[in-house]
Amino acid sequence: MQCALELRFSGTRADFERAFGQLRGALDSVQLDAAPRYSVELVFEEIVANIVRHGAPDARKSELHVHVTLELGLELMRLTFEDDGVAFDPRARPDPPPPQSLDYRGGFGLLLVRHAASSLDYQRLADGRNRLTVVLPRTAVSTNARAV
Repeated sequence: MQCALELRFSGTRADFERAFGQLRGALDSVQLDAAPRYSVELVFEEIVANIVRHGAPDARKSELHVHVTLELGLELMRLTFEDDGVAFDPRARPDPPPPQSLDYRGGFGLLLVRHAASSLDYQRLADGRNRLTVVLPRTAVSTNARAV
């Protein structure tokens, strides 16, 4: 796989938005069909939003360091997220219950990531950082991804 993009930014909303714009710009420069591109953007947005929201107390958001790499292969794409926030293994979170009304919001981001991914791998590194690796198919959106 070749590394198409490497991003480093703090855990602030402004840096998240800036990094998302850089991701989109990088995706504009590669040959990628609409469905896999959507999956990359969805996974990036959901995972980084969770890191920014829950990775550190509000007073420490600007001290939170996020590192994302996107690697593109002929058949697979790999997004690797590293941060120095609180430990969080998204594989361990249960799926949310079905909403009881159309007014319900939230809680479905990780479910969407799981369904888009071919595999998810989480590690809590010895230096206290989180590493989440999400592998996505490059040719179509996966519908059977309940990976461990």
